[in-house]
Amino acid sequence: MSARETQLKLEVKKVQQLYSKMQADQQALQKQLKEFKTQAGSFSDVVEQVLPSVVSIYVMDWDTEEEISSGSGFFVSPDIIVTNYHVVEDIADEDYFYEEDEIEQVLVETHDGKLRLAEVVFTGNAEEDLALLLISDFTFDPNTGEQVDSPQEYPPLELSLDVKVGDRVIAVGNPLGQFASTVTQGIVSAIREPEEYEEGDDEEDVAEVKVLQTDAAINPGNSGGPLINMAGQVVGVNTWGLEDADSINLAIASEALDDFLAGFEETLEDNSQN
Repeated sequence: MSARETQLKLEVKKVQQLYSKMQADQQALQKQLKEFKTQAGSFSDVVEQVLPSVVSIYVMDWDTEEEISSGSGFFVSPDIIVTNYHVVEDIADEDYFYEEDEIEQVLVETHDGKLRLAEVVFTGNAEEDLALLLISDFTFDPNTGEQVDSPQEYPPLELSLDVKVGDRVIAVGNPLGQFASTVTQGIVSAIREPEEYEEGDDEEDVAEVKVLQTDAAINPGNSGGPLINMAGQVVGVNTWGLEDADSINLAIASEALDDFLAGFEETLEDNSQN
């Protein structure tokens, strides 16, 4: 990992701005959890259980040090994060597998208040809307802007392929400043199988993967984060809400994510043999 690490140094001012934003986000999240506990009882316990595995993702223009886009993600292994492809689409092509000389990096804010680099290592297509990131062993020093060796493993979340209409779920994501509501609850209201679409939809809009429809609000703050059941297991990856329809939000089913992870492992094996 260290051999592929970009020798990157952000300006101290920029790093300090990011850390200040992270502190404000954490305060907003703690306030929301306190309100959530009052309103939802045991739901907050499930959220607190999974939060150490959830991250915020910042896609940067490294020349200008400006933020291009942001979203959420979560660990599926101690060093691999899953997020939406649309979060990283400005820097990574569809159906992408990393190569040594074509590394694209993003900033990741972990739950322990660290700012780390992560490499985009695998993507699906726009309809599949999934991507994998490999997190680095380095954090940024807020006093110097330089990278500091800081190995750390984070707890991966367990996937559950057992989901039914009516199941209670929670959409979780790290707060992104202006978006106050990033932990929302609801139920699974429908399960859409691949190639299933409503009458009148265009063929080009046919879903290529299994998706869950939920009334748990999905916004830019929790897009890419996990949709979890009451056992704290991931049943879906939060993806988007329909702008013209109330309470219709979609998540990529864990079944599709499981297939995506298997595809990544197969690609790794194929490339190791070449």
